[in-house]
Amino acid sequence: MTKRFLLALLVVRLMLMPGAGHSQALADTLRHADWQLYWANEFNTPGDSSVVADHWQFAYPWGRNLGGAEAQYYTGEQVTVDAAGLLHLRAQRRATPRPYRVGNGPVRQLSYNSGMLFNRTSKDSLVIPGCDGNRTGFTYGLFEMRCRLPRAKTSSSAFWLYGDPDEVDVFEAGGAPEVISNNIILWSHEFWRLGPPGIANEASQSFFYWNGLGRLPDSLHTYALSWKARELVYYFDGIAIRHETRLLPLGCPLDVISNLGMASWAQDSAAALDIDYIRVYRQPRRAVARPPVAPVPPAPGILRFPHATAGVLGADAPEQRWRWAERPGQRPRLELAVNRNPADFSSLPLPARGRWLAPMVGFNDAGTARHWVASPDSGRSALRWTLYDLCGRPVRSGEQAPAPAWELRWPTLPPGTYALRLWAGAREVRQTVYQLGQPTEHVFSADWLALPAAPAEADATTPAH
Repeated sequence: MTKRFLLALLVVRLMLMPGAGHSQALADTLRHADWQLYWANEFNTPGDSSVVADHWQFAYPWGRNLGGAEAQYYTGEQVTVDAAGLLHLRAQRRATPRPYRVGNGPVRQLSYNSGMLFNRTSKDSLVIPGCDGNRTGFTYGLFEMRCRLPRAKTSSSAFWLYGDPDEVDVFEAGGAPEVISNNIILWSHEFWRLGPPGIANEASQSFFYWNGLGRLPDSLHTYALSWKARELVYYFDGIAIRHETRLLPLGCPLDVISNLGMASWAQDSAAALDIDYIRVYRQPRRAVARPPVAPVPPAPGILRFPHATAGVLGADAPEQRWRWAERPGQRPRLELAVNRNPADFSSLPLPARGRWLAPMVGFNDAGTARHWVASPDSGRSALRWTLYDLCGRPVRSGEQAPAPAWELRWPTLPPGTYALRLWAGAREVRQTVYQLGQPTEHVFSADWLALPAAPAEADATTPAH
């Protein structure tokens, strides 16, 4: 698994275009009724690792440490189930480091013993033709874990799916207890996804932070992934926080893994990942399509291969869909309902108490995301809007005709944070707007921070406040 960080600069583009009718999805929630429970471990029998050994191995089949900056040695002794029905993966600092060699690398000194789970399953009955017949794991499904994250900042916990050449991280947590990420990593020179050996893998990682009551490691939360042939959907506490249609696993089985790592610089005496259950669901049996990109053998004497990523062609454009939320005693807000194909390193708050209040986000280095706002009165009112800079000065204003949903689009504006006010009839909401990215020029200057010129009168109509 990789951890990548980007110092994102705030930049905004905003111009609202008249929108044709566009159906606005309601809050995108996980519906277990659409699935059938296929494989699960509820961890209701207390004891040591032997009580779950029918479901799990306690190390990777290829070793007890992945190398890199991880300093833990995985062993079943660090896996226990308590009387309350929680399985604990515990990291314990050793009195003396343990020598261990990863592959052909140098001998490393591992400072911790820790616990992990690696599924113990037979061949999947849904495996597609062409996959390795000896592979274990699952092909497609809904993968869900309810757990409490570690408090130690030097720990790295995860719930993920892996099978060479693909990896899908349902969540990764480490470095900051209030932040999680989800990640997709596709190796580009294997089986269906051919390419020159050594080409960089393709990955897309999004970050999410907790701003609800208490701290994220204080309570149990659910993390889930719906994996279908043409879409991945990530869930937090039953609310879909990310849809992905660009980077997709091939359809060969992936193993279910949960692990608790410790950084090589860690000084904590202990850490724990507490798991309530892990479940795998399936939809009713149906024909499984082959991967969207087929292997093409190289011509004789030519060592160049076609390079294409499964699922990229025909993928949905980056998009966020919003609904007008009005609750008694609270100011009306826009709630995020759909977050589709976010750019790498995008950072959004996690849903809390069933609501997802987030800023509008676009990216100048990956194309501006499309934003749709559903009409609060079924399309009877027109939409008026004004965008303000941080000093409260209007930057753009306009009006859109009545429609079931309005599409918001932004042109280039200087970097910064903006306030957007929307009026639909007597209703009003205020919304923060960011656009993350970097300037096209690599030389930074004060000119890049300059305010835009005032819009022409013909292009904007300022609504009455």
